[in-house]
Amino acid sequence: MADGDLYETDILAWSEQQAAALRELASRRDLPNALDLAHVAEEIEDVGLSELNGVKSHIRLILGHLVKCWADTDAQSVRHWIAEIGNWQSDLADRFSPSMQQRIDLDVLWRRALRQAELDLQEQDRTDALTALRRLTSNNTCPIALDDILSEQISPTDLVDRLRAALPR
Repeated sequence: MADGDLYETDILAWSEQQAAALRELASRRDLPNALDLAHVAEEIEDVGLSELNGVKSHIRLILGHLVKCWADTDAQSVRHWIAEIGNWQSDLADRFSPSMQQRIDLDVLWRRALRQAELDLQEQDRTDALTALRRLTSNNTCPIALDDILSEQISPTDLVDRLRAALPR
């Protein structure tokens, strides 16, 4: 695969590949001193890491909203949360690349989503939902598969239903 193709299909892998090539070049003595290849390599690598962090953020937001839908089924915000989940799924479809899969710790994102959902529900003074949610805090394993979150074939409502099936109240 040409480097340009990899850039289009997997920005994380491309950035790591290009950074490695630049670091290799940096060891050559016949290049001008003005080239700061070590820092250029770092900046290119950061492009891929930035995309990875964006994907992780979207996944955490999706999980947080799923948790709130699970915990606070009667909230007026449920339809809004489901719409946001759908928007973030669409964004993920554009941003996710294959090399990111092994770099995403879904269980860590799940625990962070639980904490954020708890803070959100506290701020909204949703006592019953908080009680339900606090029962989940000992569940350190994400009950939703990454492939399901990433799938454009699985609707946000289906994700909520899957969470409810995996974690009955």
